[in-house]
Amino acid sequence: MTSAPPVARRRAIVLFGVLGALIALMSVADMFLPKAWDGVVPDPYAAGGIHVRAVVPGGPAAVAGIRPGDVVLGIGRRMLNTPAEAASELGRHAATDAVSYLVKRGEQVLELQVVLSPYRLGSAAYVYYALLGGLFFGLGLFVYSRSAGDAAAEVFFLLCVLFMLFFVCRLRPSSYYWIDYFVQVAGTLALFLLGAVFLHFFLLFPHRKVFRFADPRPGEEAPAPPLVFIQRFLNGSPALFVLLYTLPPAFYALQMAALQRTGDRSGLVYGAPRANWILLADYLVLGLLALAHSWWTAREKTTRRPILVLLLGVLGGIVPFVLFAVYFPSLFRDERYLAWGVVPMALVPLTFAYAIVRFRLFDVQLIVGKSIVYAILTAIVTGLYALAVVTGNALVSSQALFSSPLFAFAFGLAVVLLFDPLRRRMQAIVDRVFFRDRADFQTAFLDMSRQVVAQLDRGKMQQLLTERTADLLRLTRLDLLTPRPEDGALSDPRRGDEALPVGAALGRMLAERDSPIVLRDLEPASLDPVSRSFLKTQLGRGVRLLVPVATRGRLLGVLAAGAKKSEEEFHREDLDHLATIANQGALGLEVAALHEQLTRRAEVERDLEIARDIQMSLFPRELPKIAGIELYGVSIPAKVVGGDFYDFLPVDGGFDGRVALVVGDVSGKSIPASLLMVAAKEIVYARAMQDPEPSTVFRESNRRIYEIKRRMFVSLGYFLFDPVQLTLHYSVGGQPSPLVVRGGEVTELPHPVSRLPLGALKDTTYDAKTFWLRRGDLLLFYTDGLNEAMSVESAFFGDERLKASLVRHSAAPLSEMAEEILEDIRQFTFGAEQSDDATFVLMRVTGAKPAVTGVV
Repeated sequence: MTSAPPVARRRAIVLFGVLGALIALMSVADMFLPKAWDGVVPDPYAAGGIHVRAVVPGGPAAVAGIRPGDVVLGIGRRMLNTPAEAASELGRHAATDAVSYLVKRGEQVLELQVVLSPYRLGSAAYVYYALLGGLFFGLGLFVYSRSAGDAAAEVFFLLCVLFMLFFVCRLRPSSYYWIDYFVQVAGTLALFLLGAVFLHFFLLFPHRKVFRFADPRPGEEAPAPPLVFIQRFLNGSPALFVLLYTLPPAFYALQMAALQRTGDRSGLVYGAPRANWILLADYLVLGLLALAHSWWTAREKTTRRPILVLLLGVLGGIVPFVLFAVYFPSLFRDERYLAWGVVPMALVPLTFAYAIVRFRLFDVQLIVGKSIVYAILTAIVTGLYALAVVTGNALVSSQALFSSPLFAFAFGLAVVLLFDPLRRRMQAIVDRVFFRDRADFQTAFLDMSRQVVAQLDRGKMQQLLTERTADLLRLTRLDLLTPRPEDGALSDPRRGDEALPVGAALGRMLAERDSPIVLRDLEPASLDPVSRSFLKTQLGRGVRLLVPVATRGRLLGVLAAGAKKSEEEFHREDLDHLATIANQGALGLEVAALHEQLTRRAEVERDLEIARDIQMSLFPRELPKIAGIELYGVSIPAKVVGGDFYDFLPVDGGFDGRVALVVGDVSGKSIPASLLMVAAKEIVYARAMQDPEPSTVFRESNRRIYEIKRRMFVSLGYFLFDPVQLTLHYSVGGQPSPLVVRGGEVTELPHPVSRLPLGALKDTTYDAKTFWLRRGDLLLFYTDGLNEAMSVESAFFGDERLKASLVRHSAAPLSEMAEEILEDIRQFTFGAEQSDDATFVLMRVTGAKPAVTGVV
């Protein structure tokens, strides 16, 4: 059946269903249209006259004296060979006509007068058979219309058509009319195929059954060749189904040929050989075993539950049918218990219908609205209510006490009070039976969506997006591809698979769409080579869908969804669920990223605050008091933690002797610069305490700083002040030369020859200069953050503005002078963010013990 082209196969299946429905309708019409009837139940397959299989008790034939076993040779003026030939003859007569019957009984030939009577052959039992057949056909048609193209759905439709033909055409009394022959042939065809199709269906449903009893196992001997052959035959050979469908007609042909030779018809049951009925039962039992095996081997609870429901329902219908409708008539030729076997068969279509509604069997999404179900439920309860009222009135109507209107009102009220709890209880049962899974899924889906949005931990949220969603939607896999930090290409960081650049064709498609992309719908020829390679990799890993995780046009990731565990196709509801999860995931990823950013910022701010405290502790708490000198220092970091520093070192053991002023600027900003600043200060301090000579301090400190941190430098100014000689002996590396205001004019101190920053080169020689101070001199020691302060137009404050500001405010006290210089810089920069620290020290030579010193 699977080898035919899909279109041709579907047409053949539809044609078979249409023909089956027409034959069933003709059979029902034949049973319920009134006819001139003689009460004979003929053997439809016998020739050489009408062989009387039975007569209806009290019917015209029984009254006329016709007995089972007689052969009717002629009716009226016509000799007959088969029952079908009697139809036209009886059609010439009306009910109540007396017709001559030529009857052969043994060796005797009798002529009997039969008074025909109007009669409908359809009995109450046949009405049930017809309704049961219609139920099967309606269910099969519904499933096939919703799942066309699915092999299991196609076989299920054929199975339902055969069940309908079996019940409607096979389990019916024979009539003389021409339609009876076609109906009986259709019933026989159903008998041939029903068991084989039943077994075929459960070999495909819920999944194609694959046997593994002859697979080689490590450490064990190879399976016997016959077992390997049998396993291969059962798993993949078309001959298996050829054998299944060939056995019933072969049995029928052989048995009927034997009956023709012997003339013994005792082996027929409902006109078919006993062996065919037993084979039908065997096929049904094998189908049940296949279904039981599917349930036993199913691993997931969501798969086992619907299979178990089907197994119980099919068992409840098939087992009584096999016992009472097949084995009992076959073995004992007793049809009295036929109804016991046929009535429970209603469980089969009802169970499948329930499974379709409850578990979406065949992936058929049948949404049964609660309002419809509750309306039906209310109608049932109302009927029970009316029945209770009528029954109660009938029981008590003869009593005078109960005939009053007051009693009728009280009785009706009591019934209402009794049946309202019943209605509520039945509604609860309906909710539990039909809507629980849907409600549970919606609750779980909503709960997961809330968790995704509320989850601030990126790892846990990704687990929700992948593992929890895959479990909820029953997917074989669900991975989250996220942009790589280095290039933004989409990849799974856990696997390191091939990444998809965002600029690739498929990447752009994902960024532009807000709905899932089905990979098999993509045309590889329309993609670039990178996208084609990525597509091939994903298909090889079993990925079926790519779902963009995007917000406000930004692609934050992609969900790569594998196939459904049920091996069913994705439906619109599945795609909507994945799109919803992706939207929630985009929001969750954005919130998680913001949370991580805020957390990192808080951690950095905390660390910077700690480093700031450490840095501030390294500045002098108060400036030294040196006779004849006023001092004031300022350091303003560009960020929370700067790289500038200054300090005073009492190289002779106290501030009454020589004092070294150190002004430094470490390359970089924030914590790394601060740490190097601390190290540089300690190195310079240690060297200065051993030998305060500036060139020596620079040479030794340079070598040590070079070893500590490569590619980070320290611009340093080291000024050794001698209060007795009023000299300034200094070396400068990478720092601007100090400014001196003398006699109202500003100049720079002379530059040393070597001015490389410390740490730039390992072996560098530094020289020193000496400057003789005078009373009234004003000196500004500063880092380049002062003269390189930048305006909003990206212009530097510059050396000339700095000199002018220094001269303009040179007469002010040092603290006011420092504030005025900073104000000039603020006016120039106009609030522009500065990229470098600003540190400077003001020194005024007074020739007397200073009254005021300050530090900022």
